[in-house]
Amino acid sequence: MTDVRMTDAGVEFLERLLERSERNPDRSRPASAAPQYDKLSTAQQVGRFQALMVAAERFGAVEVQRGRRDRGHLIKRVRVRDPDLLARHLGRPTATATAQRAREELLPVVATGEPWVASLLDEMTGRWARGEAAYRLTAARTGAAKEFFTLLASLSRQEARGLDARTFSFRATNDTKAFDRHASRSAVVGIHTGQPGVAADVVWAHIGLERFSHPVHLKGPVVVEGPIGRLVDGNAKPFASVHPELLPQLSIIKTPEAILTIENYASFNRQVREIDDGSPVVYTGGFPSAGVVEVLSKVLRAVPGNVPFLHWGDVDAVGLRIFRYHEENLPRRPQTHLMSRELAEASGQDAEPDASLGTLAKSDSGVSQLAHWLAFGTGVRHLEQEALEPRSPQVGPTDIKSLEVQTTGPDGDADGFGVMPEPSDTEASGA
Repeated sequence: MTDVRMTDAGVEFLERLLERSERNPDRSRPASAAPQYDKLSTAQQVGRFQALMVAAERFGAVEVQRGRRDRGHLIKRVRVRDPDLLARHLGRPTATATAQRAREELLPVVATGEPWVASLLDEMTGRWARGEAAYRLTAARTGAAKEFFTLLASLSRQEARGLDARTFSFRATNDTKAFDRHASRSAVVGIHTGQPGVAADVVWAHIGLERFSHPVHLKGPVVVEGPIGRLVDGNAKPFASVHPELLPQLSIIKTPEAILTIENYASFNRQVREIDDGSPVVYTGGFPSAGVVEVLSKVLRAVPGNVPFLHWGDVDAVGLRIFRYHEENLPRRPQTHLMSRELAEASGQDAEPDASLGTLAKSDSGVSQLAHWLAFGTGVRHLEQEALEPRSPQVGPTDIKSLEVQTTGPDGDADGFGVMPEPSDTEASGA
């Protein structure tokens, strides 16, 4: 076997051909590519490249097609003949072999979990066999994958119930930080527990893992009373923060005219600073966390059922799914606030239809018609809520022009606020 492991243009060219073959093993035509001679700056480099292609052809790995007439001395195209031989020629195992070895190493761990853990390994093995990463893990990172599946198997056995993340992590892997290294892959668990797309802490709460919650940002006639007096006043300026553990002490001190939830941080900040109508305003931070759901549920149960409950979010696929999550997980369904096709057409940005919204479009959701337009309509436009001026949920319909955002303030930034950063994990939880 020819030693071609030295990195150069020819080796990289053959590696790319092999990757194309592995990524689509069922392709009707073999992977092929034309050399880029403009990237070979010297005759020596051209000679080296062509020698490597000829060596690969002699090995039976590729087929070389040469140019015609005055370009007969140059290679026109290289086509893969046998991916397995090409991998051997390059001195590495095939992606399929690497994936299979990883699978065999992980099977003993996976076998201790529920069937869905084994199904996940099957899915990841298929992606590894195509040379792809799966959930940001490659087949070569078997150590990280083993740690990931050890956590999943333990979760599937309900061994996390009632534990905080660090304690669970130590008991499952003998490493207190293992869970933190893989927590961002929570989408995997969410899918298998029937909760795709929800906030991570909602997934962990569903499986019994007690993550320390972040505070809930809100504004309005909500207070938290303690033995030494008032601990949190929801009317504090610009807003207050309530930790979910204080929920038993939370109460409504005045029946509001409306309740509003807001998806994005910048719009929440503008709403609580510019609109002073006494309506409780709660920041959801995208898909609401378990703490947000708990606080909202208590507020909604504490006020009369005829108090309007509204949600303001983006008019796009994620924004509509967040609205649907509110409908399915809160005691009352919200109405839309500044979320309409008319506003999107007037102030949004051109977008492509997204057929993944088809299921929502056929549901009984309050945004089903909006979802149908975004999924199958013409002239689709997405609207980020920051493109609109905040407006009281107590005010009736108004003209679209009055809702368009002021683009610059006296200092040249957006109404003097500039770009509002998202809240950090360490933001204070006091009022």
